[in-house]
Amino acid sequence: MKKLLAALLAAAFLMGCCAPALGENIKHERVYIVAGPDGEIRSLTDSVRLENKEGLSEIADVSLLTGIENMSGDEAFTRDGDALIWQAQGNDIVYQGTSDQTPAILPTVSLTLEGETVTAAELKNKTGEAVLTVSYRSVSALPALAVTLLPLDGAGMTNIHAENAMILSEAGQRVLVGYAAPGVDADLGLPDHFTVSFHADHADLSWMMTLISADPIRLAAQEIDERLPIDLRDTLTLAESLLTALKNGEDVPMQPGLKNLKTNIVLGQVNDFNHNVVKLDESAQALKGSAEELTNRAGEAKTNAGTLQTALNGLQTSGDALNAQANALLSAAFQSTQTQLAAFGVTVSELTAENYAQALDNAAQGQDENTTAKLAALKAQLEQTVQLVNSLKAYTESAAQAAQSADALNAGLIALKDSAAALQKDAEKLQKNGTAKVKSTVQTAEKQLAALALPYVQRDALHILELYEQTRDQARNGGYDLRPEGMQAVTVYVIRTDLQ
Repeated sequence: MKKLLAALLAAAFLMGCCAPALGENIKHERVYIVAGPDGEIRSLTDSVRLENKEGLSEIADVSLLTGIENMSGDEAFTRDGDALIWQAQGNDIVYQGTSDQTPAILPTVSLTLEGETVTAAELKNKTGEAVLTVSYRSVSALPALAVTLLPLDGAGMTNIHAENAMILSEAGQRVLVGYAAPGVDADLGLPDHFTVSFHADHADLSWMMTLISADPIRLAAQEIDERLPIDLRDTLTLAESLLTALKNGEDVPMQPGLKNLKTNIVLGQVNDFNHNVVKLDESAQALKGSAEELTNRAGEAKTNAGTLQTALNGLQTSGDALNAQANALLSAAFQSTQTQLAAFGVTVSELTAENYAQALDNAAQGQDENTTAKLAALKAQLEQTVQLVNSLKAYTESAAQAAQSADALNAGLIALKDSAAALQKDAEKLQKNGTAKVKSTVQTAEKQLAALALPYVQRDALHILELYEQTRDQARNGGYDLRPEGMQAVTVYVIRTDLQ
């Protein structure tokens, strides 16, 4: 049992030994209390150590304690109301005093046997199923950690079950170590009491020892604040503005100041991504519109080409008939010329478009002037007829070539229309099943994610932050006595509860 008590006292020391950085004077308080099971204080002594790390010749202190006595030496002090001035001479000061001020937290005990409330003294003479509950009565909003050691009656307590507690054994002795976090907001879900149920057979419960301190919570919060590279409230405000913008389908706002340069780079990339998704869909819509316009224009061109093809094919057919008539006209002209030459007494071989000029020139040689003039006139008439026939042939040949080109143009426009229609269909698929879905998916996902996260940021995360700040700030004021401004106080309550 002595070892267990030593361990408990060591824990009391450790709970209060953690201190701020070197060079800062600290006020250590050990508040020793003897109380009854209902939390009634029977005696209270506050043992204070002013840790003089700076080696000051005088230490300014404030205190509500009465009956102050120097326990570490003969250093004197002067008092003016609550203000104390210690002539420290570079030394630590250890003093004790008392006060009628109620501690922030006190353990209270309830004990039942077979469902009926009993005292520890009554339990000593009874048998049955018992339940002991240790709660921590808080008279101020001080979040703290509490550890209670309860020696167990080895013979009188069996079939033990504990909640928020554990059983330790040492040299045949058993103790129950219960723990709780009194004064902490209930939303954190931390235990504020512990319970032990057991079969009692004249069980002897005499006392328990409790350590209570807010300093582990204060130091943990201090460590969190020092390690956090960001301001949590600023971060929540930023997150709220970003999520609100995403939920509304707007650009996320840029943040002012050079310290937000990296943040703004990321935010700019988010905006660029969203803009590019929209532009991609707009481009696909434009492609779809252009393909539709091309299809319509190709259809119109095909219709016009078909009309041209029909006209040129008709012209080609007319040209064939015209060529036949022209050939007949030329043949008749040659026959008429030969008849007239015979009347002149001139004989020539059969005239053709290729030989008539030479034949008439040869026939004119050796003729008289009158015959030569007549032959020249016949040659001129034939030249006009041949030129007319040749012009008609050239025209009809051009018409035929134009008809062939119209056929090729029509075939090409048919292929162009088919290709344009295929392009339009593919562009519609690309826009409808591709870019539109990508845009819709991205925007919907961002809005849904923002809608889900925004209440957490606005409500849950903010509540957690407020709860943390409240717990941290309350833990900073965990001293029993007053403390000078700028001096840290480290306080541990050591409470012996007499159960009988």
